[in-house]
Amino acid sequence: MVVVCDADTLGLRHLPDPLTQAARKPPAAAIYFPANICYALPSMARAERSPIPQPELSQAAVDLARRFVVRRDLHARQLNDGRYICVHKPFHLGLLLAHLSGEITLGTYLLDRKSQARFIVFDADDEPKFSTLVCLAQTLATENVPGYLEKSRRGGHLWLFFARPIPGKLARDFGRGILSVHKLEGVELFPKQSELSSGPGSLIRMPFGVHRLSGESYPFIVASGEPLAASLREQIRLLSFPQTVREAEFDYYRSCMPLEPIRADLEESQHSKSTLSERIKGSVTVLEFISQYVDLKPTNSGAIGLCPFHNDHKPSLGINDRGNYWHCFAGCGGGTVIDFWMKWRGCDFTAAVTELAKLLL
Repeated sequence: MVVVCDADTLGLRHLPDPLTQAARKPPAAAIYFPANICYALPSMARAERSPIPQPELSQAAVDLARRFVVRRDLHARQLNDGRYICVHKPFHLGLLLAHLSGEITLGTYLLDRKSQARFIVFDADDEPKFSTLVCLAQTLATENVPGYLEKSRRGGHLWLFFARPIPGKLARDFGRGILSVHKLEGVELFPKQSELSSGPGSLIRMPFGVHRLSGESYPFIVASGEPLAASLREQIRLLSFPQTVREAEFDYYRSCMPLEPIRADLEESQHSKSTLSERIKGSVTVLEFISQYVDLKPTNSGAIGLCPFHNDHKPSLGINDRGNYWHCFAGCGGGTVIDFWMKWRGCDFTAAVTELAKLLL
């Protein structure tokens, strides 16, 4: 049974920004991973998913919203085949109550409407790569960079939280710096965009829900593989007020970000009315461009096809013709023709613009 309460009843309209100072103090227990130990993870214990007592369910939803809900003008919902769809209806706490009850599963977007991020997530698609995230979490903990490990269907995630929303570009610079310093390969960084151009951007599964494809729920864990807390309610309580990245460590890793080469041939004339990237995006529609690389079938809003960026068996790559953007409902990202080419070629923005200029202009 899903208990649905209106926003006033649960105080949604009076909630502070998710990462501003909260009225009550965070939990006293500090969550750190044991240092200098790298665990193999052949299997993972799951937290007991006993129902949250009804008197506590509403507060659990409020806590979850405070930390993880980034967009309130729309929301993402997982389908039974594992894909996600964007629902262009406002978020309300009744959705989180249904999420916690296992009736539906939500996704959370990484960037808000101002292209700001409140956390970054490293995503590992299998157990060996997730083991590297466990080692990374332990190393970062020794540097006073707190991280939170979460299991997923095939691997797992490492979440790092900020004390307040920051521009998506700074968040990605910080994450890229971590990947560069620790030489991690095969691990994806969310958000995948520095700023929103079209569409809502990348998303990741909202924690503490039931994965619609596997029917399983996945806890936050410590490095040994044990649940972060014994009960679902306690895990939500701890993640509502997580430890956040300190300014000194943030600045250090941003300074370690790989530098992109400055290309003189990409500089635009001061008298130009548009940048090179804008001219590229204006030279071809997303539908026309992607149809050269993906077999698409027409839909009422554009087209759909198998996503080339993951092992896709059911069409999860959608093209919105009116909005002129693409989006993978399985979480591979989306955006403009430049975003598609970066993903397709595995290159950075500068290289993508250089190559597309030669192809399209």
